[in-house]
Amino acid sequence: MLRLLAAILIICSFTAQLGAQASKDHSPADQVSKDQASKDQASQGQASQGQASKDQASTAQTAAPSTKAKFPLEAFQEFSAIMVGSLGPGDDRESHIYRSGKLMRNESLEAKNFFITNATTGESYGVAATGCIHDSHAYFRSIPFAIAPPDAKVEVVAAGQETVDGHSCKMEDVTVSSSKFLKPFKMRLWEADDLQGFPIQVKFLRGFGHDPVIRYKNVVLGPQDPTLFIYPNSCEESMGSNQKTPKVTPKAKKPAAAPPSTPKN
Repeated sequence: MLRLLAAILIICSFTAQLGAQASKDHSPADQVSKDQASKDQASQGQASQGQASKDQASTAQTAAPSTKAKFPLEAFQEFSAIMVGSLGPGDDRESHIYRSGKLMRNESLEAKNFFITNATTGESYGVAATGCIHDSHAYFRSIPFAIAPPDAKVEVVAAGQETVDGHSCKMEDVTVSSSKFLKPFKMRLWEADDLQGFPIQVKFLRGFGHDPVIRYKNVVLGPQDPTLFIYPNSCEESMGSNQKTPKVTPKAKKPAAAPPSTPKN
């Protein structure tokens, strides 16, 4: 149970660390476009100058972030996969992950315990043979799917095309902002064309130091076994939870039996 509690409490440090990191946005494509436009203007004259202006306007329109975009990972409500890596630096371990609607299941590395995270509320439940623990934070291996709270503002910018693990992928840079974060979460998604855009690779863009990379393999899209997402209704509260452990009202004691009366002569 102590190991289970320690694993859940890792959530706080990872989330705080990632949320506090500052990221700098760079737009090299815009600079290249401007340099190219200047060269065209010098060599081709007035006609080329007009064409360069059209190209610049097209590039700017493509690179402009969409502030009304939905969180891309919300499109995947039913799936299973093997998750490789996590937010932890240098982590390349594998674990199974499942999702059915708002609930996500992450199995422990030893496959002895499992964690259920509500992607909407962000709360999680750690279940072991010795008991259950409830925490008000998402289990860290449910991220990035459980990273966007209800008040989140999402920006999506196209970032090109690449092939990863044999999958042709569309790349998108996603920024998630919320009043619950110290700093916005910034990540790059590699969305596989042959998996309906499922992100087989996710890179968190910290702007400095190590950028954690998470990969997903053996992805299966479709309804999951509902019994995988069952957890106890009553769980012990973890020390990192913002919720207080409910007090148990003691049961009323039965009145003591009256002593037998002495028969009268």
